[in-house]
Amino acid sequence: MQNIEYISHSCILVDTGDTKIVMDPWFNGSAYCNQWHLFPKAVSEDSLKDVDIIMVSHGHEDHLHFNSLSRLPKTAHVFFPYLWISGIRDYFKKIGFTKITEAVSYKKYEVSPTTSITFLTTSMDTAFVIECNGKVLVNLNDSLNSLHENIVNLFVKKINHHWKKIDYLFLGLGGAGYFPNTVHFKGKDDLEMGKLREQLLVSNFCKLVQGLQPVSVFPFTPGFVLLNKDKQWINETKFPRELLMKYYKENFNDNPSFDIKIMYPGDVVQNGILNKISPYHKQVKDYSLNHLINDVYAKEIEEVNKEEWSDEREAVAILAKLKANIPQIAKVFTPEILETINYSVCLTDIKKNNYFNIEFNGGKFNIYRGDSVLADKKLVIRTKCKFLNHSLDNRWGGDVFIGGYACDIDIIDETAIEQNLDIACVRLLMRYPVASKIMKQEPMRALKYLTTNPILARLSLKQRLFAPKILNKIPYNERNHWLNKTKCETCQACDLPLLSYDFGEQLA
Repeated sequence: MQNIEYISHSCILVDTGDTKIVMDPWFNGSAYCNQWHLFPKAVSEDSLKDVDIIMVSHGHEDHLHFNSLSRLPKTAHVFFPYLWISGIRDYFKKIGFTKITEAVSYKKYEVSPTTSITFLTTSMDTAFVIECNGKVLVNLNDSLNSLHENIVNLFVKKINHHWKKIDYLFLGLGGAGYFPNTVHFKGKDDLEMGKLREQLLVSNFCKLVQGLQPVSVFPFTPGFVLLNKDKQWINETKFPRELLMKYYKENFNDNPSFDIKIMYPGDVVQNGILNKISPYHKQVKDYSLNHLINDVYAKEIEEVNKEEWSDEREAVAILAKLKANIPQIAKVFTPEILETINYSVCLTDIKKNNYFNIEFNGGKFNIYRGDSVLADKKLVIRTKCKFLNHSLDNRWGGDVFIGGYACDIDIIDETAIEQNLDIACVRLLMRYPVASKIMKQEPMRALKYLTTNPILARLSLKQRLFAPKILNKIPYNERNHWLNKTKCETCQACDLPLLSYDFGEQLA
């Protein structure tokens, strides 16, 4: 592999000498209804003008980014994972691409005389493997770092079986998503728990590296910032990549066999040697570039935080949408789960009667407006009309909530934490496709997907057999300790290593 260039966020360009491959292109524009903004920004797009192969790991907008894809040459061959749901070909054709392959998991695709690529599906996410002239690059992006350790171990074992030596390991560091950052409960310190959650993901990162034992590790943090004044604190939760090796040595192995190389947009690895040519290296202060945000995005910050109001006509339309959609969406849940539904949606950009109270009672949903949250409600979801409309109007629009931080959830009744009720309440506001329903409509596609992804097939069967009435218990991902426990109790629950005083001071 002649050159490996870090573009931005999860976007990496690999030049093998006879083909150029770009992975997960998001390098221009915002994502999730103008909530995520690239940071640090790409230094240049010039090296992307003649790419031959485009590899997309999954359908989240920060990986499958319409504007960025539109700027790439339409002669490129697009590879996307073969999933249980169809439709991706039409999406790429709409952009202008004609060569499209839905890559089957663990199948090797020869894309040039010297280069092959392989997709490794891990649910709705995917990892990449690029092989060229005896060198192996594995890009896990964000496909494993937030999954349960038991599942991660299965995939690590599988990767080790197929690739005995990994020369380059690219791996996302940290997470993105509304939980637990925008779920609020009395006594919870959001910033403290946000940082602790990132530490958990750092520990998962270290376990992955320990299991795969690559020659070189290239960690990249989620390369975006939030500009809304109520969400900017989340930018401060990220773990400094420069402290990764120290963290690994203190808590895993004080004599690692690999090195960790920090790349910023514009940096290039040439024949295994990192060339730090990015201008961002000189701008880093205290392991961070966050001091640049206000200057880089001054105009956007003003725009994002501008007060805007929706009118009564839109409020009435949303009420009608909720009444039409929620009973249909609710079919994914068992009666036992539905009986717990009792919450309110507060649309903060409506001036009057902006609470939409939702409850399941007597086998049906009651949805009505009011000027306040009722005393019996278990939680309140705060959002804006444009986000709720986007979620209800688009097939995958719910990503604006799940990944895009478009809602805040205020827990009123502690039983909602024990029941993981926020999962069901948020899910009722989005029109995600239902896997079981789609698989029945396309049985041959479903069979191919399950037979080529046996680990996922086993996990899916286990969920249906042993935990159909329980939200988010398999894969064993308990959540309540992030909301109603102390920092020390959460560390114990997550089996997180205790940081030394000096290390903790560096993270403060």
